[in-house]
Amino acid sequence: MSRTQLSIPVGLLVENVLTSGESKEVIIECLQRRDYSRLLPLVKESAMDFDERLQTAADIGDDWEKAIRQGYEFKFLHINGLKRLLDFRFDRKVDRDYVQDELSLKHIQLTAEEIELLQTLIGRQWIVQAEEGRTDSELSSCIPVHIQLKFP
Repeated sequence: MSRTQLSIPVGLLVENVLTSGESKEVIIECLQRRDYSRLLPLVKESAMDFDERLQTAADIGDDWEKAIRQGYEFKFLHINGLKRLLDFRFDRKVDRDYVQDELSLKHIQLTAEEIELLQTLIGRQWIVQAEEGRTDSELSSCIPVHIQLKFP
């Protein structure tokens, strides 16, 4: 079974609403009703235009509901979208938690589970790999990784 594929705007909508901490079913119900009052105070980016992104999903056939329930992958993801994904999903920010070197991101501390999840989300286009020779992670469970384009 192939994973649901989402465009950048719809994928980032999914990531943003997941930051609310609400259950998947509550999130889906709020989005279906287009009543965001329960979610907006809780999401990381409350200024995001949910209506516009849901309309984009409808226009291009992105199944955001299935993506929330079963997971997804990005069809395509540019470097700024990747940085927003890292912020939404893992609370990692550029210049605080990692560095950007042109079209790659370095020294991102992630757990093995986070690395696996990230690979499922962005693996069509990006390579996530452990950095060699780096053992200075603050938490022994975290692994420093480097993310780069598969086809630069």
